[in-house]
Amino acid sequence: MFFPTADDYLPLIGSWTDPYPAPVLDIQDGVIVVRDDLLGAGSKLRFADYLIGHDPSTREVREWVYGSCPATGYAQISLPVLCRRYSKSAVLFMAKRDLATRHEYQQRGLDEGGIYHWIPDGMLSVTEKRARDYVQDDPQHRRLLPIGLDHPTVLASIVRVARALPLTPRYVWSVGSSGTLTRGLQLAWPEADVHVVSVGHRMTDETGWRATVHASPYAFDKPVKDADMPPFPSAPTYDAKAWSVMQAWRRAGQPTGSILFWNVGA
Repeated sequence: MFFPTADDYLPLIGSWTDPYPAPVLDIQDGVIVVRDDLLGAGSKLRFADYLIGHDPSTREVREWVYGSCPATGYAQISLPVLCRRYSKSAVLFMAKRDLATRHEYQQRGLDEGGIYHWIPDGMLSVTEKRARDYVQDDPQHRRLLPIGLDHPTVLASIVRVARALPLTPRYVWSVGSSGTLTRGLQLAWPEADVHVVSVGHRMTDETGWRATVHASPYAFDKPVKDADMPPFPSAPTYDAKAWSVMQAWRRAGQPTGSILFWNVGA
């Protein structure tokens, strides 16, 4: 079986470097936490920066289109902020909701300039189809983003950002649905013991090549209870779901060596 390495991906982004402030590392209960909640719009700002702002093959793209974001998804915040930086538009196809039930992340996305197309009865397969159709109307200036922003240059950017940190962790934890982040971290630190907490469907191929998968006890759209929240700001329906699972793993196995937890946003 073929197992890719960082060297298979890093040439795709050339000499690109992360334009944002270096991730803040915060020690919480003996765990090294990557505090990308402090970016304000999440780790995708870093990870998709090359694709949206620097990739020569996307120079003519004016609209970045995404149809795979749930109401609680953080991409709807990251993409408008990132697109605005490069004078592009973020176009989101999402299930229609009443104003009164709109998720706070949806409002944040609107406030950041996201262009929303609200689709009645918008199951994921429907919003993704509408997004594809929209791109096909002008493929020169519109580009469809894959679910989880799962693109080779995004994986390469995760590797570069992670390897710029002043440490090599023994254990690496994150949450996952598309699996993009955990696969990038596996490439960055091939000797690390990698763990991912599945927060949506049952993850299979998305987990990459060597991650241990843990299922969250919470339903996909349910936030964690206060007792399970980490001691720092964290997305309650996403990143925060890994904290109590990781702590239970620590109590059961008493691991030795540094533990890193990647907090994407809040």
